[in-house]
Amino acid sequence: MDKSMKKIALLVFGLSIGLLFMGVLRHSAANENFLTPFSGLATIGYVLISILFTIWLVRAGLPLNKYGFGAKLNLKHIGLAVIAIIVLRVFAYTLNPIIEDLLGGPRNLERFSDVEGSTMSFVVLLITNWTLAAFGEEYAYRILLMRGLSYVFGDTRKAQIIVLILQSAMFGLIHSYQGSTGIVGSAFSGLVFGTVTLIGRWSIWPSALAHGTNNTIGIVSLYLGE
Repeated sequence: MDKSMKKIALLVFGLSIGLLFMGVLRHSAANENFLTPFSGLATIGYVLISILFTIWLVRAGLPLNKYGFGAKLNLKHIGLAVIAIIVLRVFAYTLNPIIEDLLGGPRNLERFSDVEGSTMSFVVLLITNWTLAAFGEEYAYRILLMRGLSYVFGDTRKAQIIVLILQSAMFGLIHSYQGSTGIVGSAFSGLVFGTVTLIGRWSIWPSALAHGTNNTIGIVSLYLGE
């Protein structure tokens, strides 16, 4: 491993630790501990981490294909997003109830309880969803983290499969504030988003559109009290 690759590997490791720590902060918001007073910094923290590590990784030589926007939105991207949404909705209506029974209940979504019946909170959450979640999280986890891991592991098909599983596990863990069911569900989502990112050749469009749309369905359900 040459000097440049070692630097990229260290940076990707640092990125992983940073993103996981932001997940710990999110978790502390729902489970009081000594980090709870700092839990409000989780969102801005992962945004700053994404920006800083993008600069460092690009300078170190990581190819990011114009940060996931190297190809314009096209029908292939939309098709992949539609397939991902269908898979996620089928999961929600078939396997998720079984997981809830096995793990003792649904996701803990108390963090979003103020959305029910509140148009203002509904609109704010939709905006947050399509910016920080749909594009922000997809950039951080699928474009930056997964691309970095894949590059370090050699960019082979086997490496991409390993990386796909690793990043989905991390994506599940950073949603630990939603409880065990939330971890499993988010890990499955990360697996789906990662798969369409790989098929889309590192374009952010398929996963971001699928992520945003899938979350929007859930937000509408929360608003309606369902």
